[in-house]
Amino acid sequence: MGGPGTGYTTKLLINLLWFEQAAATAEALLLGQRAGIDLAALHGTLADSAAGSDFIRRDLPALFAGDYLRSYGLDRIHDQLKVITEEAQDLGTPHEMADTVVRIHRRALERFGPVDGELLAVALLEEAAGTLLRP
Repeated sequence: MGGPGTGYTTKLLINLLWFEQAAATAEALLLGQRAGIDLAALHGTLADSAAGSDFIRRDLPALFAGDYLRSYGLDRIHDQLKVITEEAQDLGTPHEMADTVVRIHRRALERFGPVDGELLAVALLEEAAGTLLRP
């Protein structure tokens, strides 16, 4: 990837994008659901659209089944997101979206504690909407 530390930075960038996708997708799904769109139909449409991603195609079915992917600690997720946004700040690059993802994960960490759950930020968004993302 480059010089020392670039491999770790690349890992953090991948994680940042995945968690951004999860939060943005959850917001879109919650809005669609509230607007009366069938979640299963919306899932299929999103998966086949320009907005389609591995998250939508591969990970969303788990969320729809109530699985918040309890394989990685929310505290570690938050720490990694903070590291990459601090790096963006140090390097002088824009990081407004990343800051939003950090805030959502900090609130999830405050709400749920340092438990495993890669998609617990989505659970926090579901709570705020007063509904679960279940087709």
